[in-house]
Amino acid sequence: CCLSAVLLSGCNSLMNDSYKTIKLAVSGPAPLATTEYVNTLERPALVVRLAQSEALLISAAEYAGVVEWHGLEQMLVTHNGRVVQGAGLPSASDLIAPLAANDPFSTDLRTIGQNEVTRLVDLPDRFLTGIPQIATYELGPMEGVEVMGVELQLQRLDEYISMPAIDFSATNFYWFEPATSRVISSLQHLAPGLPPMRLTEVRPAGFEE
Repeated sequence: CCLSAVLLSGCNSLMNDSYKTIKLAVSGPAPLATTEYVNTLERPALVVRLAQSEALLISAAEYAGVVEWHGLEQMLVTHNGRVVQGAGLPSASDLIAPLAANDPFSTDLRTIGQNEVTRLVDLPDRFLTGIPQIATYELGPMEGVEVMGVELQLQRLDEYISMPAIDFSATNFYWFEPATSRVISSLQHLAPGLPPMRLTEVRPAGFEE
């Protein structure tokens, strides 16, 4: 919550502009983020797919790799591409999962080694707080990932997570630009009983930081 407050301060006008460009589709076969629509935006967007649902969230603020994304009734916060807070994406999926002090996602992913980190995760909808999540990492191969009709060659990072207290384990995948370490796409498991969430960052043509 504190993280959200910091990001939201001073960006109300930006958020109001962003809300005007939000679109949301549920269980529809046609993708939301067409190239034509994304190019009408003034800010980067995040395409979120969960099973047959899809949402398009707009970047409201960014600071030191932390980005807050907003939809009509949804919010995600990512830290270098990893979801650290979420609300409004389906029921029982809200979470707070800040990075640990020694978390590899707080550094350059290109230098990641055989790191092991333990985070503390809250699942408010399930009345669970401070659940330890152990994560280990392995760099995968370079892979082609299609974004807005263009195939990008991205470095894959595999993250193995385990939460023994709730008998949950999964593998998350991240694809990042080898030149910048910026995560473009990811497949992340938020909580037991939910399908993985696919996140893809899209940017309007000509957008500059």
